[in-house]
Amino acid sequence: GGGGNSPSPQGGEGVRGRGSRRHPMLITQSRGEILDFKESPSGEELMSSINRLSQKPLEEDQVYIRSMYLCSNQRCESDGCRFSDNALGTICEKVVGESVLAGHDKRSLPVARFFKAAIVERPEIPDPETGQPTRWVRAWFYWLKETQGARDLALNMDGGIYREVSISWRYRGGRCSICDSPRHRCSHIPGEVYEGRTCYTWIDEVVDVLEGSLVYRGADRETAILGDHHDKPQAGREEGSTLRDLLLFELPPELETEPSR
Repeated sequence: GGGGNSPSPQGGEGVRGRGSRRHPMLITQSRGEILDFKESPSGEELMSSINRLSQKPLEEDQVYIRSMYLCSNQRCESDGCRFSDNALGTICEKVVGESVLAGHDKRSLPVARFFKAAIVERPEIPDPETGQPTRWVRAWFYWLKETQGARDLALNMDGGIYREVSISWRYRGGRCSICDSPRHRCSHIPGEVYEGRTCYTWIDEVVDVLEGSLVYRGADRETAILGDHHDKPQAGREEGSTLRDLLLFELPPELETEPSR
């Protein structure tokens, strides 16, 4: 529910409850699963996007590439907010070029960089209220193979150790899901239930995307961090669950094995 993490009426920039009142900042944490790569962009397309950001041309064998389901139009239980389609579109535009951190630690250097984003629908995760497919921001990120710790980062992702993600963002306004009034003019409390309807805050205007992070625990359901664009998902089953249900990062081909039954 919304509780202590709900947006303030006028906002406050910083890690929940700190900073300027003009543009509140929230950190939306997310849990994930593996994505099917059959509709992934080609390696040439991905490298073209990366090289628009890089100061010198990079080749495909110089980088690791992963992607994540960063956020969705589902109601987020951790902060009592829900992104509109307009907000998702803004996040999709603004996340390109931003940093990927570890644990939102702004004192340390980034571990990777976002270079591409797209809005995708996920029919396998229907909206609980409408039954329609939920909409997600899928964001691709890269880091250099020759940097210190690069291989360890890839191994920890592919092995399911680093398995959840989070986004830090700022917004303006916000409206009540119950009465559609601006949040600061409304008496409804995010997280409370009114005549069977849970109150939350619609976010229509995202001012900025500050960064995304790898975190130890997330809250938004079904978010994913994914493997190289040429990786293929596991199809085997183990104890009644597909292997891709057990991991957030897709295994590179050289690590793929048939799971035991």
